[in-house]
Amino acid sequence: MKGSDGLYTLLLRLSAPLQSWGSESVYDNRETDYEPTKSGVIGILASALGRKRDDSLEDLAKLEFGVRVDKQGRRLNDFQITQMGGKLNSNLSNRVYLSDAVFLAGLSCEDIGFLKDLEKALMYPKFAVFLGRRSCPPTLPLVLGIRSGDLYQSLLEEEWLVPVWGRNALFRFSDTLELRIVMDDVRGEGMKKDIPVSFSPFRREYRYRYMKEMPGKIVAKGQYSVSTEHDPMLELR
Repeated sequence: MKGSDGLYTLLLRLSAPLQSWGSESVYDNRETDYEPTKSGVIGILASALGRKRDDSLEDLAKLEFGVRVDKQGRRLNDFQITQMGGKLNSNLSNRVYLSDAVFLAGLSCEDIGFLKDLEKALMYPKFAVFLGRRSCPPTLPLVLGIRSGDLYQSLLEEEWLVPVWGRNALFRFSDTLELRIVMDDVRGEGMKKDIPVSFSPFRREYRYRYMKEMPGKIVAKGQYSVSTEHDPMLELR
């Protein structure tokens, strides 16, 4: 049976101690966006499928992409000094990460067979997957499954991904929270150079995409029974 409007959505949980999604990074200044980029998530899919850096990304780029910010996390700056040896000057670099962030990402299309292939590849990846940089492996589960419905509906209806024991601190200033949802939208006012054409180290190429911020998911403090008991190793299992 087909989903709403004949669409299906593959949902991913993007969570790790550190992640970094730089759409504007240059040289030794490695910034991060405040939510996962489409190019970064396509990179995860391409790695899981075992594609080489100069393989085509056209089928992956056509997927409709969106993100729900379940926990924004904190910006972490890592200033590095690398000794180059000999008479060369030391190399200075600044790398920025998101610490303790949790995102729900969705990829939508009409071809459920293609989404099932992606789901299987993510569960048994041919190359290692990471959240923006090699130093940022994801915690499990990464794959939440395929939902019958369009992208916005799926992002809006999915359960809040922040563990119950970690929700109390997020309600310090209000009894309700709005989880931001940002999606591909040709009518959107936001624009970012974030559709990968090639990951080749000799010819990296990206196109612009339009984005729109949609009404977010509202979560209320009273909806959840909050417990302070938790297993700190649970997310590593």
